[in-house]
Amino acid sequence: MVEIKGKTATEVWKKILATIMKEGESFKDRRDRICKETLNISATIQTMEGIIKPIETLNKFNKWVYPTPDQIKKSIIYKGESSEYYYNYGKRAFFIDRVNQIDDYIIPLLKKNPTSKRGIVVFYSPKRDTLPLRKETPSVVMINFNVKNNKLNSTMVIRSNDMFHGWPGNIAQAYFLTEYVADELNYPIGSISTFSISAHIFEEQFEDIKKIIRHQ
Repeated sequence: MVEIKGKTATEVWKKILATIMKEGESFKDRRDRICKETLNISATIQTMEGIIKPIETLNKFNKWVYPTPDQIKKSIIYKGESSEYYYNYGKRAFFIDRVNQIDDYIIPLLKKNPTSKRGIVVFYSPKRDTLPLRKETPSVVMINFNVKNNKLNSTMVIRSNDMFHGWPGNIAQAYFLTEYVADELNYPIGSISTFSISAHIFEEQFEDIKKIIRHQ
């Protein structure tokens, strides 16, 4: 396992990209794309200031139409169906298999027992997603909430993570959902972590990644 820590999202993002560029193993994925991959990267940000800075950095390249912070927030907080995405993480967080995991479980659990180790929300449904012909399944598998030193911390587990394009949105999603829970519990946010099982980048991203790593 590779453990990366830093103060801000941008600092941690650069460390992740540099690690994979230097140490990642090359392979071709199912779409015949050349990738570099490092397994099991744990990344922790310690302050929430500048949480969307990596997204702003991507937008400066003027190569992609990246979701806005409001769209990213909606993707993880909105409880209904979404026409913008194949699946909506918010819908799964709040109403997976008819269970409201956030309002009816996590918040009451941590109000009653702040030291609980059971603060888990899952986004992956075996009933919906474990199907041989399913083309798309959630990359974000789960998020865990725990209270330490009177602060709410969270850890998001991602099975397959494009660390260049995907991680900036994922860390923002983790923040927005953690913010929702923290406000309901009346706790400040402590740290937010991601655990990326397959942390990878693609060959066509390499030159842009080098620019981000060099930029101070």
